Amino acid sequence: MVDFTYYLPYVILPALTIFFLILMSILILNRFFSNLSTPKINNVKSKVDDFLTTLVFSSPEEAELASQIENFKKEIPFDKKWCKKIVLNKIIFLKKNLKGDIIKTTHLIYEQFGLFNYTISLLNSKKNYLVCLGMYHLKALEYSKGKKYVVPFLNHKNRILNSSAYLTLISLEPENLSLLYNYPKSILLAGEINIMDIVHQKKPPIPSNLKDWIQSKNPSIVRLGIKLMVFYNYTNENHSIVEHLKSDDAKVRLAAILAVRQLFIFDTEKILIEQFDNEDKINKIEILKTITAFGGEDSENFMVDLLSKPIDDDIKLIAVKSLSTMNPTYFENTFTGNPEIIKMIKHVKIPSI
Repeated sequence: MVDFTYYLPYVILPALTIFFLILMSILILNRFFSNLSTPKINNVKSKVDDFLTTLVFSSPEEAELASQIENFKKEIPFDKKWCKKIVLNKIIFLKKNLKGDIIKTTHLIYEQFGLFNYTISLLNSKKNYLVCLGMYHLKALEYSKGKKYVVPFLNHKNRILNSSAYLTLISLEPENLSLLYNYPKSILLAGEINIMDIVHQKKPPIPSNLKDWIQSKNPSIVRLGIKLMVFYNYTNENHSIVEHLKSDDAKVRLAAILAVRQLFIFDTEKILIEQFDNEDKINKIEILKTITAFGGEDSENFMVDLLSKPIDDDIKLIAVKSLSTMNPTYFENTFTGNPEIIKMIKHVKIPSI
């Protein structure tokens, strides 16, 4: 058996010392070269900021714009990737923060700098994060000429690239929102938020196949379909939304519960009460909020019964709020011997307590 204690002072410790010395040297050199390059980078950033801001607001003719850009490229190390990134980020910043005809100008600047070709090179990269970066450029700039380079990724086996391609095309062509109906994979929460953000910003026409979305075998599409029906106040499929209150997917049920409340689907009180015990905490809370909005005597009796049971404190507090909203005088002569409920009632009336 090898005795490591023998080798420790003669081999292992010297090797570790050399390793740490090399590591420290690398870190010091990196810091040194970073300090050398920082002033240069900041100088380029300042030049790019001044040039692009002036260019955008002066709105020169296309030929003059091209000439100014060609001359400016000679003033900065534009052949370097880091410099291209600085220019591109500034164009994206201007596009996001300015409106009107400036959008067209930013597209011209993007093209004249040759940055569309740079984006295409990213989309052709074998590195997924670079491909996603290229798609981000197209989305951020709303550059629809690039959509043909994104289409091949719709059927890509990589989930991230596949999802990013759908989001990019919807952003570039929001009127084709119906394209999402054919999305075969699960959409993450971040993806749902991005899609709904696009819908809220661009307000595209309602998808012609929206009624089919909530019959999809993909729960992600069902959830999005329900959310879109709420956004468009689409009430033609209320009965299908109600059916999804008993879906096998908890997130679909949550979307349906919220839709029932937002679309004022009144004849669901009994179903929601019956479903309550089958739900997780989040869904239970949303059911209580929903039946508070339009529930009647059955909902009131349900909450009274619920408060007499050992339940989660957060759910109990929501039940107290709900019952107080439905019947403001209910707690005047009830639960007087229950200090926990009394404390919650005081909190409902004075939230700072």
